[in-house]
Amino acid sequence: MIDCALIGCGYWGSKLKRYLEENNHFNLKYVCNSKTDLTAVWNDEQITAVVVATPNSTHYNIVKSALLSGKDVLSEKPLALTTVECEELGTIAAEHNRGLLIQYTYTFSRALKQAQTMIRDGHIGSILGIEMTVRHLGRFKGGSVYWLLGSHMLSVLDIFLPIRDTSFWRTDLATLDGQVETGAISFRNGEITGQIVVSLNYPGKETKILIYGSEGTIVYDPLSHPSLIVETYERIPWTVMEKLPRNRQEFDIDESNNLLYAIQEFEKMITSRDGGNGDRAIAVTEILEELEIHTAVERGHKVL
Repeated sequence: MIDCALIGCGYWGSKLKRYLEENNHFNLKYVCNSKTDLTAVWNDEQITAVVVATPNSTHYNIVKSALLSGKDVLSEKPLALTTVECEELGTIAAEHNRGLLIQYTYTFSRALKQAQTMIRDGHIGSILGIEMTVRHLGRFKGGSVYWLLGSHMLSVLDIFLPIRDTSFWRTDLATLDGQVETGAISFRNGEITGQIVVSLNYPGKETKILIYGSEGTIVYDPLSHPSLIVETYERIPWTVMEKLPRNRQEFDIDESNNLLYAIQEFEKMITSRDGGNGDRAIAVTEILEELEIHTAVERGHKVL
């Protein structure tokens, strides 16, 4: 049994609490809120794992204290709001031999792991382009939509393309009171191009990833059944879809338990002493931070 503490018990924290309690490998000893004195958690040597589900601005200080206290950490995204802070946390984790896992929900998706395998095995040929959307209505005043939703898609993109070797630029489509509510991040990696569209203004709910290949297309939609479609086809000039030679594979993989998979991955990281996904978290924050700086400079704003 892994004695652990949950820090933060709001919307996401309550979900994580349930999954921790249902997991036979964890003993949830502490459930802390914003009023809890965390000194007891840091000083409790039996606690070897901490799950952080607090507001974004608090992640850096809490994760740092946990790592310095010798705890393995699972943190909600983002790891921190600046690249410098993320890199510092990564260094502390390495120096103290602690695991650091950031909960980018879709990176634990079973359907996307299947898509990754099929691409690696050449089912759709070489990747030509990638189109990603996450759109819904609400969660206003929670910060830029790029941090709220775009960070998730950047973490997924890193499964298929090395985001550190990719160029990014953004277009703000709807901004109110200084906060971007709808926007697009475009990217290029060699000959592969793509776009991430994120919105808080969409009167519905949509999450979709399309990966276009030289021999077919992959469609990931966690809100549909099947959640993953892989379709290959021949490119016969001027032939309509109904007459194209096609092969369609459908995978009805349950996408409603990705938080559960995150907890399972946390347990696996702890027992195997895997370092986690801190490098990916640093890269995501670095990209978002650079996009913000570049946009501010373009608009003539002073960058501190």
